Amino acid sequence: MAASLWTPDAPGRPAPDPGPALVQVALRAGATSVAHVDVAAMLSGLCVALVPAAGVAGAVLVLHEPADARDPERRRVFGSDTAATRIGQLQDRSGAGPAISTAHDGRVCLTPDLTRSDPPGLAAVAAGCGLVRALTVPVVVGGRTAGALQLLGRRDCGAPLGERLAAALQVVTAALAARIRDVRELTRLEQLTAAGAATDPPFMPPARQAPAGRLPAPQLPAGSRGRAEPPAGPPQPGTRRPATPSAPAGGPAEPGPSHSGRSPDRTTLIPAARRSDGPPVSPRVPAQRRARHRRRDV
Repeated sequence: MAASLWTPDAPGRPAPDPGPALVQVALRAGATSVAHVDVAAMLSGLCVALVPAAGVAGAVLVLHEPADARDPERRRVFGSDTAATRIGQLQDRSGAGPAISTAHDGRVCLTPDLTRSDPPGLAAVAAGCGLVRALTVPVVVGGRTAGALQLLGRRDCGAPLGERLAAALQVVTAALAARIRDVRELTRLEQLTAAGAATDPPFMPPARQAPAGRLPAPQLPAGSRGRAEPPAGPPQPGTRRPATPSAPAGGPAEPGPSHSGRSPDRTTLIPAARRSDGPPVSPRVPAQRRARHRRRDV
């Protein structure tokens, strides 16, 4: 049966549409970054914002698992105030109540009187604080029901709790589920990073190697000064060694004229690169031209 659109304390006037106000709550929840935020304070603040937006007296969120695995208290219940939080904790500890039922089967639950609901402790607390009406909707995270969001109202005042409000709460539960999913994913990545840093060896940069075709730089011995001599090896392309005259087998030649009395061969003074290995060529003498006209003797 559809809920009435008329408020019980203001007959003749339709209840205001909570949709726009709930959309604003969802937008604020979606814009919240979970990188450096107190998750418990964020979820409790969302419940506080739902009270005036939905026109109810209280709101409480009950989850199957802790919202943040890094939380040492491992909290699973977050409320708008002390009374709403206590109602949620009683249902969570006892494993019974409208919030637990919705968290397991994923169906919307409307409870017109919590004083007649199980467990007995929940009925006594609801009667004591005056929060006797409840609307509970599921919170789906990653394709499965992760908990329930419960709105609480007083007996004779407040907005009607019914299908209209349950449909308007879908944008809020979607934003809430996204924030819970982001918190759990961030926690998982931080744990993987910490585990990898503890097991991986430290990074060592690769040794620098000399380019192909170039000899490595010579190393100076410890305590030496000056420039090191290049290593022995075949001459590199583009280098030229000075030519030195070969000494005779008997020893170095004495300076002076040769024993044959002739002047020394000056071709020995020509560098090896310019000296030809073939026979000497005499200078070219131009041939005499022949006369074009013969002279006739008369």
